[in-house]
Amino acid sequence: MVHSTPLQTTHQEICLDDIRSDKRQLPVTGRAKKRLHRRRLLENAWIVVQLYKWPWRILRVLNKLRLRRNALAGAANVHKLVCVEGQHLWRLHLPPWESPKFDRFVHSELQRIQPHDSHADRLALAHLAITKKCPLRCEHCFEWDNLNKPEALTTSDIDTMVDNLLSVGTANIAFSGGEPMLRVHEIVNTVRRCRDESQFWVLTSGFNFSSAHAKSLKEAGLMGVVVSIDDLSPEKHDAFRGKPGSFKDALEAVKHAMDQGLVTAISTCVTRDKANSQYLHAFMDFAKDLGVGFVQLLEPKPVGHYALQDVLLREPELLALEECFLSSNVDDAYREHPIVIYHGYYQRRVGCLAAGNLGVYVDTNGDFMSCPFCHKKNGSLLASDFEQSLNDLEAMGCDSYGQFGLS
Repeated sequence: MVHSTPLQTTHQEICLDDIRSDKRQLPVTGRAKKRLHRRRLLENAWIVVQLYKWPWRILRVLNKLRLRRNALAGAANVHKLVCVEGQHLWRLHLPPWESPKFDRFVHSELQRIQPHDSHADRLALAHLAITKKCPLRCEHCFEWDNLNKPEALTTSDIDTMVDNLLSVGTANIAFSGGEPMLRVHEIVNTVRRCRDESQFWVLTSGFNFSSAHAKSLKEAGLMGVVVSIDDLSPEKHDAFRGKPGSFKDALEAVKHAMDQGLVTAISTCVTRDKANSQYLHAFMDFAKDLGVGFVQLLEPKPVGHYALQDVLLREPELLALEECFLSSNVDDAYREHPIVIYHGYYQRRVGCLAAGNLGVYVDTNGDFMSCPFCHKKNGSLLASDFEQSLNDLEAMGCDSYGQFGLS
């Protein structure tokens, strides 16, 4: 197990015992999970009954909702929940089951399955890259061409973009960059102002994610934090990120986030040398030891700093990611491990959620793109006709995977 010894690097010696949070985000499994699941299913069914009324419509919609859920979770449904401050989450960027926002999420999913007259969000998730500034030089940076140029977005622009997203209904807004924690005070003010209308997240390398900033973000109403950790070796992680001390910053960010009761995930770019069962399951042991609720597996894409490079994973490597995704979420041997999020699994089977469909990426100029890894621009979120641009982006779809849908 990774936690049995300190992690060594030429820059630092790190002992996880010194950094680990006491507020572990533990999985809920077995009978406890089944009880919570049954209760949530009943609540979902009641929402369906209220919206659709006729028995034949109700049964048809419930079955489609089940199929959609299982497609996202990986055929066999996830066998656990994550508990954070007494609330239970099934997936990253979804509200806790106990939250009224989960009812709103169900309304929105049902609208996509069978239109109804109740309120529904247009987007499930929008990524907002709010700064070009970053002290790191990450090997896989998708914003590489924009990095450390003069800022294009003012504080007023950020407010306008968030307000525009809220006007069409956006369930989750995730701040990225560059390094978004360089604009932490603007994030705090935005979240405090809009916390009742959406869930807000920060995607960070860990830089500038201090205990004080974590506390301010939590008090403002931030939902969660996704921290990038791209190697089990601190030295290799720092080399990948282009900055000494980045691994320690990331671990400390994880601790500060969990100490404040923020939903905490670690995200990792799985390059070819790490796309094997031995490394992936060692990484899952490491994540379990940290106590985070979720692990997100990302594939390298030939954009940004990786442009024109041969970085795409091959079939055996993709199969290794899928095996880790499924076993970590379903097998009894991984009952105490975090829930794994791996978008590539459902993208290759049922299509992409992004490209203006359920999600969108807004770059450091305020321009719409399909996703962080698909740099096809279409209009600006700052423009008065941003809704038309969003519609056009959705109509163009995803070149790599097509659009997500269930017949």
